[in-house]
Amino acid sequence: MQNKKIEQSFVNQSSENAKQSANYLKQLYRRSSLFRWRLKPTFQTDINRFIPPSDPWRGSATIGRDVLHSAMPVKRDQPEYFTFEWLRHVRDYGGDKARIYVRNEISLWLSENTNWDAKIWHPKFLSERISNLIFSYKWYASSASASFQNRLLYQLAIEFQCLALDWQNQPNIDDQISALRGLLVTLSAFNTKISEMVSLIDIFEKKLTEILNEDGGHISRRPETHFKILTQLFECRTAIAQSGIGQIKSLDQTITRMGAIAKMWRTGNGNFAHFHGGGITDSERIDDVVKRCGPTGKVTRHAKQTGFLRLSSGRTTIIMDCSAPIRPIPENSASLGSFEVHLAGTPFIVNVGQLSEDRLLNEAFSQTAAHTALTLDNLNNFCWKNKKYNPVKVLQIGPATGGMLVKLSHDGYGESHGIIHDRQIYLTTGGGNLRGSDTLRYTGAPGKIPKTCIVRFHLHPRIRAATVSNGTVVLKISSQKAGWIFKCNGANPVLESSIYFEGKQRLSSQQVVLRMHAHDIRHVSEKTLKWSFKRQ
Repeated sequence: MQNKKIEQSFVNQSSENAKQSANYLKQLYRRSSLFRWRLKPTFQTDINRFIPPSDPWRGSATIGRDVLHSAMPVKRDQPEYFTFEWLRHVRDYGGDKARIYVRNEISLWLSENTNWDAKIWHPKFLSERISNLIFSYKWYASSASASFQNRLLYQLAIEFQCLALDWQNQPNIDDQISALRGLLVTLSAFNTKISEMVSLIDIFEKKLTEILNEDGGHISRRPETHFKILTQLFECRTAIAQSGIGQIKSLDQTITRMGAIAKMWRTGNGNFAHFHGGGITDSERIDDVVKRCGPTGKVTRHAKQTGFLRLSSGRTTIIMDCSAPIRPIPENSASLGSFEVHLAGTPFIVNVGQLSEDRLLNEAFSQTAAHTALTLDNLNNFCWKNKKYNPVKVLQIGPATGGMLVKLSHDGYGESHGIIHDRQIYLTTGGGNLRGSDTLRYTGAPGKIPKTCIVRFHLHPRIRAATVSNGTVVLKISSQKAGWIFKCNGANPVLESSIYFEGKQRLSSQQVVLRMHAHDIRHVSEKTLKWSFKRQ
């Protein structure tokens, strides 16, 4: 047995050494003149034939001013620099000084990055760089010298060839979609054969079916990922329209559906709700995109395949997670049954986190306890033991007397405790009364005997809460006269500290916590907590 382990270890080490050698040889080849020759453009790079599509997006003049007057905020070896995503901001700040600054930066870039580099020429960065340089080309390059333009166009064509070689090797389909976007934008700008564009569009549309649900939501269920793909689709449509191919109905329909889903996730202040890392994208950026993606006002109320719903009445909006992720990635949360409440432009009841650069924070934010949800013995209400397993057993949405009602049942605690969790949420017409209940039902299945059930209501930092007599909690929204009253049956509400992330800013906040003993559930069959938020 020991000899077999040693032999297997030797085989594994030999395999790893072989991979490293192959990778080293590949990098040597790609830095050689032979590889550069292989990337020789297959189409003309004549200035007179190059017609870049108009940029559909706005930049931030404020950021552009900071870049121009305070120097570049990132180093040149960082993606934020070498993808040239800052270019659009400097363009929208405007002026001859800004234009000259951009030309100088690009000239420096061209002189230092002629040859292939594993990081800088990675397909996902290549696509971003090519697209950003092309969409802003008319502003910074059209009036530049012929030598500058010829040099830039040749480099763009070289990088296009490299992207065309490498895009299919990307294991992530989202990265493949991004790369295809870069290829389509380049072919359109260089005015190549329509047949090449059509072939690429066919591939592009097939790839989309692999990452989008029927309702238009991205299969990751992440608002930010969904939004990124949506912007890339719109850029593709812009490039295709210029190429003379004409309108592609299926692509238009996809963009409309995706736009409606994006609107569903938006909160009163214009950002995305804090589900699966959402909430990072600037509201103005979201505005810029969604207003171009379908009929004005069209919002998805219930995305059945993507698993979210949105209820609105008066000034109150509820966004609820009614499904479980199908992708086992860290950014996806065990947030089944959680919800957020927003009052016009003010977040009220929220989830804690959004995607950050800190892996440990992401893991913490993905926990059920970081959401306005129910936990049993501090366990998540969903795990990845079976990727095809759907814990949702009942989901009913519809009108009820004087308002709207949602019923959700899941067995996320079925395997661990033999328990079903039922959550009901009722919103009255006018939005002034939100009532709910959380019930644990014992199914008779084997499992651990539960100890404690906890229901959390995380409050936005602008909400101040205080307990008064009879287990009542008074909630006051800063800058508003009206307050809210929270009441509960089945537990005594306790106020505890919490946190909330807004952009990269960590803010202190409060949470209303309900604790209920569950050790006797096998004797009583079920236990229920009832709660309500009422505007005063």
